[in-house]
Amino acid sequence: MLNTTRASLETYLARIAEQDPQIKAWVWHDPEQVREQFNRLPENATHLPLFGVPVGVKDIIDTVDMPTEYGSRAFKGHRPNADAAVVARLKAAGALIMGKTVSTEFAHVHAGPTLNPHNLAHSPGGSSSGSAAAVAAGMVPLAFGTQTGGSTIRPSAYCGIVGFKPSYGLISLAGVNPLAPSMDTIGIHAGDVADAAVLYSVLRGQTMPPIQQNRALTIGWFPGPHADKAAPESHAALALARKILSSRDDVQVVEVHLPSPQFGDLSEGNRLIMAYEAALHHLAVYEQKGELLGAATRKLIETGLAISEADYGAQRAHVLTCRALFAPALRQVDALLTFSAPGEAPLVEQGTGDSTFNRAWTIIGAPCLTLPLTKGPRGLPIGVQLVAAIGEDFKLLQIGAQLERILAHRAI
Repeated sequence: MLNTTRASLETYLARIAEQDPQIKAWVWHDPEQVREQFNRLPENATHLPLFGVPVGVKDIIDTVDMPTEYGSRAFKGHRPNADAAVVARLKAAGALIMGKTVSTEFAHVHAGPTLNPHNLAHSPGGSSSGSAAAVAAGMVPLAFGTQTGGSTIRPSAYCGIVGFKPSYGLISLAGVNPLAPSMDTIGIHAGDVADAAVLYSVLRGQTMPPIQQNRALTIGWFPGPHADKAAPESHAALALARKILSSRDDVQVVEVHLPSPQFGDLSEGNRLIMAYEAALHHLAVYEQKGELLGAATRKLIETGLAISEADYGAQRAHVLTCRALFAPALRQVDALLTFSAPGEAPLVEQGTGDSTFNRAWTIIGAPCLTLPLTKGPRGLPIGVQLVAAIGEDFKLLQIGAQLERILAHRAI
């Protein structure tokens, strides 16, 4: 439950002061600025859904009163002229902007300094590394991420928290630095599904219908065409979730089949489209300040410049084909159950992890939710992912809240 008292704010500020020197989740945080925000809240506004709630904002999302550097040395000290649309929504709902969380450069893979709160030798994932780590460490109850490949779901899974990626196009991206505009989506990191739903309701300007208790659910079992890339601990977690759900009278787990050739190709299609669109957007900074960009960012742009318009168009057509195949399959079930990530979070020197199990859902625009479930052999979190029909975001959050309770005895 979200807590909005001055005492709770001071608790969050104290956690940041104590823990962030090690975890490094924040690229900008000024505790006095946060206290001033709290002091300016109108006394007659306690009815607002996020009144006094601290929220972290990923550093590719514009904030008028804080720097926004897009995770890049090329934009060091950059100050936007206006808040992003989602930040404006936060402020209108009474939220406190706790600061800017570390992002990989341009939300791709060139990592910042953030470490996994569960083990500082390991990555928190990316690109929403600071947001996931800040929520996992109890520095804030909520934080914004984004997802173009697996940048919300994967770090949430690695950090043992709830991560939610809405359907593509439902939340405004005005004021969010693009990576691949045909796939970019705002993401939410939260301690539980209920808190994620509150923030999502603010962004949508709608209230989620009440969560039904013990609603009969049909969950589709779909490890997917890349299941061989998942580590044993992820296979064990997915099997455990299936076992727990199958033991219930109110949940039926059934096999779902999506054509492997088409859906197997979506992961690589996501990479191609991302590179092509990233090159278009970031060409100017590449030409003018390329020496300030990370090697992985330069490679992404160079790869995109070499992709033909015909190849890009073919991949976009393939996406439409897969969306058409996805829709009837999801009419048979309430949601799919699949992997959130290949395994436990990798060591820092191994990068931010593999988004193979996220890219297909991102490219077709489906809503996704990861729930923490268990731990792997290194003691790091393992989650499971739920995917729903495109546009069924509130339904997915309701399902997630129900399954969260069912799986709670295994939660981290």
